[in-house]
Amino acid sequence: MSEHSHETKHLGLAILINAVIFCVELIGGLLTNSLALISDAFHNLSDVVALILSFGAARLARKKPSAEKTFGYGRFEILAALINAVTLVGIGGYIIYEGILRLANPAPVAGKWMMAIALVGFLANTASTLLLRGDAKHNLNSRSAYLHLMTDALESLGVIIVGILIYWKGWYLLDPLVSIVIGLFIIKSTWGILLEAVDSLTDGTPRGIDLKAVADFIKIFPHVENVHHLHIWSVGSDFKALSAHLVISDRLISEGEQISSDLSAALKDKFGINHPTFQMETIVCQNQGILVDPSLSNGSDSVS
Repeated sequence: MSEHSHETKHLGLAILINAVIFCVELIGGLLTNSLALISDAFHNLSDVVALILSFGAARLARKKPSAEKTFGYGRFEILAALINAVTLVGIGGYIIYEGILRLANPAPVAGKWMMAIALVGFLANTASTLLLRGDAKHNLNSRSAYLHLMTDALESLGVIIVGILIYWKGWYLLDPLVSIVIGLFIIKSTWGILLEAVDSLTDGTPRGIDLKAVADFIKIFPHVENVHHLHIWSVGSDFKALSAHLVISDRLISEGEQISSDLSAALKDKFGINHPTFQMETIVCQNQGILVDPSLSNGSDSVS
């Protein structure tokens, strides 16, 4: 079974588990009057929506390139990760708002049932998190879904602890307090994914790749005299592209092809760049800088 097939299978199972958790926690939260449990339930509902988006994006990413989508459909995974992250930040903010409102008037909560229902949610979310842990290591889409589930598991654990204290001590103020902590944790854990998705969709240099380090590596590569017009971007989680103008001495086309092939392999091995495109030149063209602003009409460099 392929890597993408494993990913979609795991996402499908996680969708089913989280749909059940949402129903159980929502009903339980209403019956126990627990804002923390209701917050956790709606976070699980957002997980269901997020996982469906991730599932669809993962399936689209498997489609082959076409005349309309020449790079394939890998960007849909990044788009799904962005939607998931924005949704989570919004949910985190709303949970904080509701928690602050209830702080002024803490309501009685059935701590024993709250604890029992949260335990079911914790076990189910932990199982879902373990399903996606392997996929999250190499795929931004799966990582955003994984973070959804991991934060839910931690939230459920917090609700269990609060349920114990409410049942034991009657500290009803803890219910809105833990809701606020859950909201803050959601926003904090999601912010990095949000920024990374925005970077990718705006053709930013992929995280973990230093453009100057790549340029320096290319410049000292055998037979390469200089490099300019260097661009590195990410089409999908496993598709890192590069384009550059390479200055080499005048030689046979076959020799230039060998340089290109060797450099491509070296870039993949050292930086994980797996789709490089080179334009070979024997002299430095008008724009000599590593980065060039195409909007400049006089052809001057933006960064030398």
